[in-house]
Amino acid sequence: MKKIGLTGGIGSGKTTISKIFQMLGTPIYNSDEAAKKILKNNSLAKNQILQYFGQKVLTNNKFDNKKIADIIFKQKEKLKIINSIIHPLVTNDFKAWCENQKTKYIIKESALIFKSNTHKELDHIIFVKSPLKLRIQRIKNRDGKNESEIFSIIKNQSSDEFLEKKCDYIITNDENSFLTEQILRLHEIFIK
Repeated sequence: MKKIGLTGGIGSGKTTISKIFQMLGTPIYNSDEAAKKILKNNSLAKNQILQYFGQKVLTNNKFDNKKIADIIFKQKEKLKIINSIIHPLVTNDFKAWCENQKTKYIIKESALIFKSNTHKELDHIIFVKSPLKLRIQRIKNRDGKNESEIFSIIKNQSSDEFLEKKCDYIITNDENSFLTEQILRLHEIFIK
């Protein structure tokens, strides 16, 4: 079974592209969703995060993703701490998930494939390329974030130039591109 990474910056359209691949019968592993699930259910991870960040990251005794994001995207050392706790758990969860898949290929959706060093466990990586202006507009519409919040997230992600060099395939997601056509072309490559 081929393991395909799907990466790109926030707002590039990874989730939309994942949904199209899913309609083709491809199992999708969403790293962000897995991290949230781990944060919610793994008591060891919970305790470690509370040890470093304190009670201020909780709302009604539950982790508040917005509070955590506000801290980690403004303080690089805090981002490194949370990543060192969560990434190994997501990696193990992904390996266990892969063992239950029975298709020619799967897709792992993650903005941090290179930053988390998980690119080494993948056979190919797709980069979702989208103009920054369009990405910012999508994030504002979807998440209600302002530009300074958006840029604090973007600066902690790999640059488009870096991803373009490192990835095997590119899907262009702008106003003029036909996503389905590009995805079907890659699907044909991966099912062989």
